[in-house]
Amino acid sequence: MGLTSTAEAKLDARIRPDITVMRSVTSYPRRHRPSLAVLPGGLETDRANGSGEAAAAPSARAAPRSAPVRLTRRGRIVVGLVAVIAVGSVAALVWLAVAGRAQAASQVGSEGAAAHTMLRVVVRPGDTMWGIAIRADPAADPRAVIQQIIDDNGLKGTAIMAGQVLWVPRV
Repeated sequence: MGLTSTAEAKLDARIRPDITVMRSVTSYPRRHRPSLAVLPGGLETDRANGSGEAAAAPSARAAPRSAPVRLTRRGRIVVGLVAVIAVGSVAALVWLAVAGRAQAASQVGSEGAAAHTMLRVVVRPGDTMWGIAIRADPAADPRAVIQQIIDDNGLKGTAIMAGQVLWVPRV
């Protein structure tokens, strides 16, 4: 034991009742110390009366109660973030699956329709867009047919090369 000053004694006297009140209303479980300890011979010693006498062993030993899991504020934030990430990733996967199916369905439909209305032409040496447009639809204006060929094939201009494959409108 050490010596305490007068100021420490006053502070201790003023704070101790508050500490006692706080301990009585806290929600944390108190440590439980059993009053009986099991001995190797199957008998228990009674510590409560301090006699050290053996007492009869109970028929069933009480299992210790487990306290419920308590999360700190940081733990709740982490669990919440993990849940949000999991829900977001599931939503993204569903969205990608639906968008991929829709895109695949639209491509299949357009390719099937394009095969019936379009003709596949391989550009030969000396061919021009004007000549291909006239061969594709002699009755139509070649400028309109050229623009349609550019749009359908995704070309940037009218330049073509020998061996290039073009889809042209079928008459």
